[in-house]
Amino acid sequence: MARHIKNITLAALALCLLLVGCRPWKALQSHEETTGTMAYIASLPAVTPDTTALQHITGNATFGIDTDGNEITLKGKLRIKRGEGIQLSITPFGLVEAACIEFLPDKVRLINKMTKSYTELPYSLAGAIGLGGINYGIVEALLLNYAFLPDGRPAYKGLKGMKIEEQESQYILSTKGKDAMQYSFAIDKESGNLVSCSGTGKTGESIKCDYSGFADIGDISFPGGISIGFTGDTTMKLDLKLNKTNNKPFNFSSRSTNSSYRKQGIVDFINSIK
Repeated sequence: MARHIKNITLAALALCLLLVGCRPWKALQSHEETTGTMAYIASLPAVTPDTTALQHITGNATFGIDTDGNEITLKGKLRIKRGEGIQLSITPFGLVEAACIEFLPDKVRLINKMTKSYTELPYSLAGAIGLGGINYGIVEALLLNYAFLPDGRPAYKGLKGMKIEEQESQYILSTKGKDAMQYSFAIDKESGNLVSCSGTGKTGESIKCDYSGFADIGDISFPGGISIGFTGDTTMKLDLKLNKTNNKPFNFSSRSTNSSYRKQGIVDFINSIK
């Protein structure tokens, strides 16, 4: 069990160190706008997410993790409240939480309840290893299925500076510049949803995300499957399968750690999971 927690912890760390929405489909307000125009592309749900339509996501989750060919499967829950936090709760036997990984606006927290220890990783730490530009906005965008700029802003805020290619069934949007990670997004023309995302860093590290199993949650379309693959010093893939997903409002609060929990540095925390 501890080995499984260690693997998913490493997967979460790869996500936050390697990385530098949905809204209801709406008809165009002007019939003069046609597919392929800048205004039309900006109206797609993956490009301009409606932050009022999807503030909360809660769902049961199955985490499939492959680290350098070693595969495990864990169960848990995913909770997202836009702008406040993301929680991946690991419940191997379906009842008791054994570990929790939190992406918060200013840091990442990893809690091992089996050993009563935790660690915190500020996003700014990524700049020390040449991966500047990491922030909460990018992690949230990946899990909420919308395109973004390397600084984490939604794609529409820099759309004119992106490369846009039109294929038979997709628009391909690519970021430009000299940022640590450059991204390319494939957006389905018919639905307006993001179906894949890839990123490449200066030193050869890469990320690939695929989205599948879209289904309506209320008035929005959300993927039931999210696959995130990493290639760097190690090869890692995280397959997230969601069920019983809903967008009911909830109050987000970070997991509490009392005086019985031991705070560790990130290296010691990883090494302590045997």
